[in-house]
Amino acid sequence: MCYYNAEHFTIFMSLQFGIDVDEEQVGEESVLLYKEELDEDLVTEELLSICPEMVLVHSCIYSKEEYEWLVCVASDADTNQPLFLVCLKNGEKIYEEVLLRDEDNEK
Repeated sequence: MCYYNAEHFTIFMSLQFGIDVDEEQVGEESVLLYKEELDEDLVTEELLSICPEMVLVHSCIYSKEEYEWLVCVASDADTNQPLFLVCLKNGEKIYEEVLLRDEDNEK
């Protein structure tokens, strides 16, 4: 089951960007979206191509001083299979990663 929460966010921020985040200061939200509701400015054609009709997006947000970080992990709404991760810094996408492995996509 895919569920991305404040604990995962703090680990990601530390490993990817070397930033220590206080888990207590991380906001969390999950939302169910249709594929066409995904923001095309943030979700590339490559990422859209692996999305089913419905996706569950887990988001974590962290603000400190002049920076606001947002990490979203999308998963298949039916199977909870993680699909991709997108990271924004001050509203600008700075990182994305496909989480769905090729062998998972073939099933």
